Amino acid sequence: MKEVLEYLFGRLKAERPVTHKVNGQEYAVKVDGTLGEPVRELAPQWRKPTLQVATLAALADAHAAGLDGLDSAKVAFLIDNYRSVDIVSIAADEFGYRHVWARATHKCETKFEFGKYYAPEDFLIAFRSSFLFNEEAVKVQQLCSSVGSGDAVLVTDDGISQEVQVKSGTVTRSSIPLPADGVQLIPWRTFRDAHPVVSRFLLRMKGVKDSLPLIALFEIDAKWELDTVASIRKWIETNVAGAKIIA
Repeated sequence: MKEVLEYLFGRLKAERPVTHKVNGQEYAVKVDGTLGEPVRELAPQWRKPTLQVATLAALADAHAAGLDGLDSAKVAFLIDNYRSVDIVSIAADEFGYRHVWARATHKCETKFEFGKYYAPEDFLIAFRSSFLFNEEAVKVQQLCSSVGSGDAVLVTDDGISQEVQVKSGTVTRSSIPLPADGVQLIPWRTFRDAHPVVSRFLLRMKGVKDSLPLIALFEIDAKWELDTVASIRKWIETNVAGAKIIA
């Protein structure tokens, strides 16, 4: 049986080619002699590696240096999100692959967790290292620093705003209202090259019997990621002449 099949296959191959090339593309030839599916080679198993960097400045340097033969006219800066930017080929190759020449990835460098209640001292330490200080940040620090050991803290919360009273014995030392629409702060959440954006947060204190209150910041700004991508775009436009940007 095997010999019969080999004989028949040999006769068919002799009478009709298995493939036929049209305009440089090979097509399989069907039994009836018509062209079938295009024949594609396997995609290359090895490609030039993607350069991994940690800053936008390094990404711009790779672009300027013509990394691995990079042609600035044929690549674009693709802003994936507020933590990742790629230099990619504008055109895909014959296998549908679009090469990534270099990638800048921002690694989170702060320990502050939004929505988590901290003890006052722990809050201040994490807060101080995680935000660009503006006037509102100074007020938050002053508020949290006003809560001392031995003080009694009364927190009144109607679900919209808070009133925080700090008492030493029977004397009210300070009464601090917290804004209902949040405080404007500037957290470090993206590349240090780009300017960080202002977003709003709710500062909340949770009273604890016979102890200091717990403090937390809650995110209430839904568009800060879009604003941050816009900030990254502006940095690239300013620092890379003629850059093509996809965001």
